[in-house]
Parts: sequence; C-alpha cells; structure tokens
Amino acid sequence: MRRMIRFLLLPAIALLGPGCDQSFNPKEEFEERYVLQCFIGVQWPGGGAPQVTAVLAKTYDVNGVDAAANTTDPAIAGAEVTLTVNQNPSYLLGAQRINPDTGRYHTQQWVYTKSVSALRPDAAVSITAKLPNGKTLTAHTTVPGQRNFTSNYEFAAGVTSPVNLEPGKTNWTISWENNDDIEVHLFVSRLTISYTKMVGENEITGSVAVPSRYISSQGGTIPYYPSISPQKQCVIEFAALDSAMAHIASGDPEKIKFGVHTVRFEVIEYDMPLSKYFASINGSLDQYSIRTDESVYSNVSGGIGILGSYIIRWVDYFFDERYVQRFGYRYR
Repeated sequence: MRRMIRFLLLPAIALLGPGCDQSFNPKEEFEERYVLQCFIGVQWPGGGAPQVTAVLAKTYDVNGVDAAANTTDPAIAGAEVTLTVNQNPSYLLGAQRINPDTGRYHTQQWVYTKSVSALRPDAAVSITAKLPNGKTLTAHTTVPGQRNFTSNYEFAAGVTSPVNLEPGKTNWTISWENNDDIEVHLFVSRLTISYTKMVGENEITGSVAVPSRYISSQGGTIPYYPSISPQKQCVIEFAALDSAMAHIASGDPEKIKFGVHTVRFEVIEYDMPLSKYFASINGSLDQYSIRTDESVYSNVSGGIGILGSYIIRWVDYFFDERYVQRFGYRYR
C-alpha cells in the first residue's frame, strides 16, 4: 500500500498513516527514506541574486501513533549539496536558521543555502545532494520563461475607469499568453495601488490591493481577489478599481494629503513541478485546476521531495491624472 505523505512548505515530516492491517496495526511498516526540499524564487526584472535554500531530512518512526511525539529534528547536516544552473555548478553552504517547528525541535535548523546570480527566466536548474551515508538525491527543473503583458483596453492618457464604457469592454483584462507554452503552469496575480500620505512634515507610503470584483452577500458586498489558477489572464471590474481608489483615503476628509501615481500588476508563475506539487497537496482547486492522481507529487530521484521554481514578474501602469484628481488626490 502506497504511503501517504504530505510535504509542507515548512519541513516537518512524519510518516504515519493508515496501515493495511486495520485489525491490529494502525501504522504501515516503517521505511526509512530521504527527503529533499528546495523552492527557488526569481524576481524579474531587477530582482538581484536569489537566495536558494535547500532542506534535507529523513523519515522517522515513533512508538505509538502520535507523530508529534518525535523530538529529534529530521534535518540532515553534513551533506554536499550542488546547485547547477545552465551547467554552472555552485555549492550550497551548510547553515542554521530559525526552526519553523520550535514546539518540538531545537530553535535552529540545518539548511543549505547560497545567493545564486545566474538564476534567470528559462534557466535549467538541477540539484544533487550527497548525504553523509553515501546516498545521493537528484532533481531538476526549468525556471519559467519570459512573458509579455497585454491589455484589452487602450488607455490614451493613463489608467482610468472610463465614463462611457465601450461595448464589450466593461472590465480591464490583463493577459500573459505565451505561444511557446507546452506545460501547464499555475499562476497567481495581483493589482496594487501605491500611494503616499503627508503626516505633518513627513511623507509615508502605503498600498491598496485591488479586488477583481465585489460579490453580493447577506451583509452587503465582499471583495474577491484573484486566486491561484492555470488561467493566463486577470479580469478587473472598473467598479472594483474605483472602490480601491476611494478606500485609500477612507475616513480622512483631507484627500489632498494623498498622492497617487501608479498601479502595479504582478504575476507569480510556478514551474511544472511546483504546479503539480501545489495541486497534489490542495486537491481540486476549481473547475480550471490541474488534477493529479499522485497523493503528493515528487520529482526527486533517490528519495522523495520537490525541487521547484517560481518567477515573479510585474509591470507598472501610470494613472490618468484626471482620474486621480477625481478622488481629490494629488497626482505624484
């Protein structure tokens, strides 16, 4: 019977599950296995050298059925971990960080980490971990590639909610299609308005997230924000944009203290391994979701776990000055 394992973004690993002999043994027969977990984040453009961190661990057993009874951190120290980007290897250095599971383990956890400047869109990435006992774990992936953003609406003088909407253009739709797409990836998008506010002689900064739309409920309306999905577009109702703009100075009669200039659209794209991993631990997300028959997706040879990458892209749009002034704000 296949073991049911759930990897969390925090490396707390316990292999206790329903056994095949339900009459006498609630656990499966223990099998020691080794786990590699590494998530690589790239910001593009201008994100600098990403900090790559890998965690190595081994499965464990406990007396009884309470996995929380284990107090020995399963993280493995003393391994040789190599990250190769476009055939250029780098050694990840052993280090300690705050343990995410301080309730059971020591306050420090052993990890392998390094800043890697070669990470870019479309980079071929592999990782090899040679454990102190001679075991070797390997995995590979490719960082998501370049994408261009396109808008369904031509803003002649900057972003605004049109007074007279054109037929068929009641929403602002931003797309990021790529004709070279072969793999199915997951995306999450967000639109954020940045602003400044004068407080005395000081200027502070803030931001407001723009919902896709508002949904009616018994208590009024609630905002709906884009969720993780394989869809390659984000649809924003102009009414939701107006509401977010008005919320910037909500309750403050001195609107002129607020300065607004740009709105940023940002998309996080998961590569195929991370998309499959996310889908496997979250089940069916919605009618558009990727579905997999694996209990938890793994792309690690010689063990279990995940090497995955994601890329964060953004584009800034300028507001129409007249639109900003409509709310009583300064255009800056």
